[in-house]
Amino acid sequence: MPQVSENSHLEAQEVKKRDFHPRSPLFLTLIALALGISVEVLFNGHPLGISFPIWAALCVAAIFGMTALERARPARQIMVLAVPILVFAFLVFLRLEPMTVFLNVVLTLTLFTLWVHAFANERLLDYGWLDFLAALTLVPLESWIRPWSVIRDAKQQVLGEERNRSQLTSILWGLLMALPILVIFTALLSAADLVFADYVNTALHWLNFDRIREWIGRGLIILISAIFFLGALALALLNSGKRDLAKKEKPPFKPFLGVTEAWVVLGSVDLLFVSFVAIQFAYLFGGQANITAMGYTYSEYARRGFGELVAVAFLTLGLILTFSIWTSRENRHQRTWFNVLSTILVALIVVILSSALMRLMLYERAYGFTRLRTYTHMAILWMAILFAAFLVLLLTQQLRRFPIALVIVAMGFTLTLNILNVDAFIVRQNAKTLTSHYDINELDAYYLSTLSDDAVPELVRLAEIAPEDERSELLSQLACRRSLLTARSLQVGWQSFHLSHTKAQHLLDGMQDQLAKYRVRQERIFFEGHGYLPGDWMVSGPEGEVYCLQQR
Repeated sequence: MPQVSENSHLEAQEVKKRDFHPRSPLFLTLIALALGISVEVLFNGHPLGISFPIWAALCVAAIFGMTALERARPARQIMVLAVPILVFAFLVFLRLEPMTVFLNVVLTLTLFTLWVHAFANERLLDYGWLDFLAALTLVPLESWIRPWSVIRDAKQQVLGEERNRSQLTSILWGLLMALPILVIFTALLSAADLVFADYVNTALHWLNFDRIREWIGRGLIILISAIFFLGALALALLNSGKRDLAKKEKPPFKPFLGVTEAWVVLGSVDLLFVSFVAIQFAYLFGGQANITAMGYTYSEYARRGFGELVAVAFLTLGLILTFSIWTSRENRHQRTWFNVLSTILVALIVVILSSALMRLMLYERAYGFTRLRTYTHMAILWMAILFAAFLVLLLTQQLRRFPIALVIVAMGFTLTLNILNVDAFIVRQNAKTLTSHYDINELDAYYLSTLSDDAVPELVRLAEIAPEDERSELLSQLACRRSLLTARSLQVGWQSFHLSHTKAQHLLDGMQDQLAKYRVRQERIFFEGHGYLPGDWMVSGPEGEVYCLQQR
C-alpha cells in the first residue's frame, strides 16, 4: 500500500514537471498582450512598412525580457539568431520588390520559429530533417496549447485562490466572461427574428453598432495574437534546454539497398551526364558558329531546356541524398566508391548548372532582364554553392547538417536579392542595351514602368538617355507614379511608412518641371445605389491619354 502511494506521488510530480509554471505569470501574460496589441496597431489595415521591423524588434525585446524575468539560460548560439531576424525584418522596410519582400518575411518568421524551438539548446547546428520538421510544424501548433496554464496562473495571481475570492469579485469575473457570449447570441437571435431585432435595436439605439463591430474585431485580433504569443513564449521556456533531437544513429529509414545497386545507378547517371556535358562543350560552350551550323539560332538554343536542366540538378541532389540514406555501406572500400561516384555526379551537375546559366545569359542578352530571369540567375549561383556544401557534408559523413546548409543558402540568396535591388538591377541592365552592340529588341519601357518604386532612381536616369518615344512613355508613367505616391501618403498611416516610397517621392518631386506637361487624373465611375466611386488613374500628355501602370 505505501508503494502505491509512493508511485502516485512520483507520477504527480512528473505531471507537474511537464506543466509550465512561470515565476511571473502575470508579467508574462502582459508581455504577450502587448505583442497582441502591437499586431493590431501595426498591421490591421496597414500595408507593410516600418511596422514589420518594429514588430520584430518588439518580439526580440519580449524574448530578452522574458529571459531576464524568468531567469532562463538561453543557448549562446541561439541568441545570435536575433541578428539575422532583425536584419531581414529591416529589409522589408528597405525593399518593395514582391519576391524579395516575401522571402524577407518568410525568413524572419522561420528564424523566429527556430528560436522558440531551440531556445536553450546548444545543438542547433546538429538539427536534422526531422528536427526542422518538428520546429516548423509543432511550434505553431503547441503555441495554441501552452498558454492556458499560464493564463490560469496569472488569474490566480491577480484574483487569488477561488476559495479565498470574494463574492463580488466572482460576479464581476463571471460578467466579464459572459459579455462576449451574450453579444454573439444576441447577434444570432437578431438575425433569426426581425421582431426580436427591432426590440434589440430600440433598447440599444444609443449604441453605435458600427463602432462596436469595429472594436470587437480589433479586440479579437489582439486576443488571438496575444494567446499565440503567450503560447510561443511559454513553449520556449518549457523544459528549456531538455528538448531531444532526432537520434543521429538511427536514420528515418533502415538501409535496405546493397552498395552494388547504388554503384550501378550512380555510375549509369554519371555516364549519361558525361555524354550531355560533352555535347555542351561542343556546341553551347563552343560558340555561336557551332549552334548555327546545326540549324538553330542562338536564342532558340538558349530558350530550350533551361527549366529541365534546373529540375535535373534538384533531382540529382535528391537521388544522392536518398541513396546515402537507403544504401548500406559496411566498410571503407564501399564508402569510398560511393563517395567517388557521388562526387563525379556533383561535379557534372555543376557543369550542367553552368550550361543552364549560359543559356539564361544568352536569353537575357537577346531579350533583356525580367524579375523571373533575375531570380533564376541568382538562384543558379547559390545552387552551385549548395551542391558544394552538400558534397563536403557527404564526404565528411555530416549529411545530417544539410538542412542547416539549406537555411544558410536561402539566407544568402535572399540577402543577394536585397543587395542587388532586383527592380533597379533590371532597369540598369536593360538600359545598357541602349549603348551596347548586341542585336536586341527595343527597350521595353512598358514593362519597366510596371516595376516597384525600388526602380525609380534608375528609371529617372533612364528617362534622360532613352530615345524620344521611350522617354515620353517613361516620363508619363513617372508623372503617374508621383501622383499615386502623393495620394498614398494621404491614405496610409505611419505604420506603412517605407524608405523606397519616400526616396521615390523625393526624386520625382525634383522632376516637377519635366513632368509638368503630363496631367494625371483619377476617373470617377457611377454605380447605382453607391453613387460615384474612384476608378482607374489616367495620364494625358503630348502622345495622348493612357492608363497609369502603377495602379494601387
